[in-house]
Amino acid sequence: MRKTTFNVTLDEQRILMDLSNGVTVRIFEGNNPRFKCEENEIFLLAKKNQIVLIGHDKKLIDKLEFDHVIVLNVAALDLEVKYLTAYLVQFAVEAGLKLAAEPEHIKIPENIFKSCARELDDALKALNAFGYKLEKKKFVSPKAQHRWKKAISGIVFHVDYKGASADIIWEKSTEMRIKKGAKMLPDSECPRRADGSLGLPWTFTKALRDDHKAQFDEKTWVTLEDVVLRSVNEVSYFLYFAGTNSWLLFLDDAGRSIHELTVVK
Repeated sequence: MRKTTFNVTLDEQRILMDLSNGVTVRIFEGNNPRFKCEENEIFLLAKKNQIVLIGHDKKLIDKLEFDHVIVLNVAALDLEVKYLTAYLVQFAVEAGLKLAAEPEHIKIPENIFKSCARELDDALKALNAFGYKLEKKKFVSPKAQHRWKKAISGIVFHVDYKGASADIIWEKSTEMRIKKGAKMLPDSECPRRADGSLGLPWTFTKALRDDHKAQFDEKTWVTLEDVVLRSVNEVSYFLYFAGTNSWLLFLDDAGRSIHELTVVK
């Protein structure tokens, strides 16, 4: 396991961290949007150590309650702030976090996605060290980790959930194939908020479906050819707007879940 090292400066007003890749992290108390955030910075707002908003445009903040502000200065990275922000948002949402606002969805090219993951890894670990995790607070054991192995690529998993159904193969560590003939839930069945508006599940599902709209029939909601996505989470959004632990729903012919076969013990 790669170790993460960083310098920390503490004073009465803030925590300042200098990471090895040049990224700096500031954490300070705050409950209004008048904090300083430069062009090459990303802010994360937290309430009781739970992240409630991620962005780089303070226009997103609207009557939101928070008690701490985290600012990442990413000027040292050769990556656009919009992609780094989009990566953090996607990371948080896929980990089960419910954010208070919906930033504009941006498709992250595969090579940039990997670079964002690499460059922000230390920042996420540093935040974890101070109790800020980009995941939903749980009352169970820490989130399970899953690992792809070559033997898994020969297994077909099946899912049948709320009328959506598919055969799925985890071919590579970042490639999951939905076989032709999969049944998707129609756009009209996307869950809505109490006020009738669409939330983040719709944002991510629509983006995935727009990317692959030539590969399914919008009248029957059946895939016309194989669709390759990156993860269990992406597959669950694409098929049925996520909203459940799909690691337990994807079953092989013997009834074993993909979680059971790939969890790191």
